[in-house]
Amino acid sequence: MTLNGRSKWVLLRWVARRTGTLTALDVRIQANGAACRRAGRNGYGRGNGGSWYVTTHPVRPGGAPDMSRTLASDDLRPCRRGSGADVRQGVVRLPLDLAVTEGEEYATVIRNADAAPGRNYTSTNFLYANAGIEGANGRDERSPATTDSYYGLDPRELVGYSADGGRHWSLPGGQYGRARGRDFLPTYVQEFAQALPAGQPFYYARPPSRSPQTMLFSNVSRPWTIVALGAYTPMRFPGTLTLKVDGAVRDRVPVAGPGMIRSGIPPVTVLPGQTVEVSSDGLAIGDVVADTAWGRLMGMDRPTADWRLEGGRDFSSAAPIYPLPACGGSCAPGYGGTEIIGM
Repeated sequence: MTLNGRSKWVLLRWVARRTGTLTALDVRIQANGAACRRAGRNGYGRGNGGSWYVTTHPVRPGGAPDMSRTLASDDLRPCRRGSGADVRQGVVRLPLDLAVTEGEEYATVIRNADAAPGRNYTSTNFLYANAGIEGANGRDERSPATTDSYYGLDPRELVGYSADGGRHWSLPGGQYGRARGRDFLPTYVQEFAQALPAGQPFYYARPPSRSPQTMLFSNVSRPWTIVALGAYTPMRFPGTLTLKVDGAVRDRVPVAGPGMIRSGIPPVTVLPGQTVEVSSDGLAIGDVVADTAWGRLMGMDRPTADWRLEGGRDFSSAAPIYPLPACGGSCAPGYGGTEIIGM
């Protein structure tokens, strides 16, 4: 969302994935059109790129940020070298050094503090769904226990927007799009001092294709009972989802789009050390992509990664087909029943 006005504020409401010291929060930036990024489609940036003033706050019971309490702040110029922003890669690293508790909500607010924000600005960048966000993350959900969060997120996480300097918030919301701007999905990585990074790193999707797709889930470290197969497809085509464990077919179910697809199966228990495959055939599937920078940060390139796309163009891609509950070798409490889907 474009930060081309003093009163245009963007909010990322996120939930800590671990307990400990959160050293940094990584978010995406789009600066095309600014002096430091003359590439691709212009309009996302202009002039000297502006100044990001970023603050992180607790969340009020109603879902809005508690602006009276600032837990961390950062003032940076994205186009300035050494600012923590890489406009070519499209990444901003926000130092926090913040003690967080797993499951607690926080709100990070981004605004343009430049003296002439209409002439100098850049944009935040989130995964955009032109049909609107489905499920819990497409509304101001206040319960962490609700079951319709489909994106590898806590149900309470969302992207919000204010057009009047934080006096009123659209939660969720944005500057444009259908469903009152509820088209933006949180995209972030949490970096911890003594734990692996975590988050929702996917920020764009490839066009749908009906070519067969297979996701491999390996490095299972505890028993995992699969009770359904799921997928997301934006198009009205029938197809099948197939479950294999250590190469042996355990179930195959017919499914049809569009939208979220779930099909129950007799329970299949996977033991530590086994490998799970879920394949789609006939469905129009669009891969989601994190890019290599965030893919490496999240450890997607390592042999110990929980999953990978078979034959993928790069290690940071994933297809929105999955066993349910989507719980690989390292899923944390509170995050085991979610799915990552593409738009």
